[in-house]
Amino acid sequence: MILTGISELFGLGPAHTPGTCVFKNVFELKPAHFAVFNHSGLHVERYWKLKSKPHTDSLDITCKKVKTLLSNSIERQLTSYEPLCSFLSGGLDSSIITKFASEYYKKKDMPSLNTFSVDYVDNDKNFVKNDFQPNSDKYYIDIMTNLLRTNHKTIYIDTPELASSLEDAMIARDFPGMADVDSSLLLFCKNVKPYSNIALSRRMC
Repeated sequence: MILTGISELFGLGPAHTPGTCVFKNVFELKPAHFAVFNHSGLHVERYWKLKSKPHTDSLDITCKKVKTLLSNSIERQLTSYEPLCSFLSGGLDSSIITKFASEYYKKKDMPSLNTFSVDYVDNDKNFVKNDFQPNSDKYYIDIMTNLLRTNHKTIYIDTPELASSLEDAMIARDFPGMADVDSSLLLFCKNVKPYSNIALSRRMC
């Protein structure tokens, strides 16, 4: 078990094998499973499994179905008595979520959706483009905020803050994770909270 935990931590981190944990005798409930604990003990069962089938829809039908599924999934998350916002990094996931949420707000004659992004002090001076990332996130964020007319705010974080929050981020996560990525997320959320208690975002590991 000790070797398994070390392997998970250093070999696969920040990802991990479903159902495993780095702590001895502590196990994770796998996705699509539920657990019941009663007088007869612990019972774990699977309630859903993805099935592979031939894809017979045309491109047009496929696009319509995907759009409907995305729209329904996102709009179901928008009913809230608390202030709600969207994290917008400019990437595909956050842009899609923000687009559908913003259009829903407009359809319901609600105020513009609040969106937030994170950036780092002096990133504009130090950013070096490459084949993988030809532009900074801000380039794509600006495209989306101008297109959707969201009420946008950028949270700026400095390097000393990132370093001093590493331990707090690990404690909050209960697991060693992605170092400065985790501390930046912690600081980002802390700065967003005064404006909104609920944020739409893709799942973060």
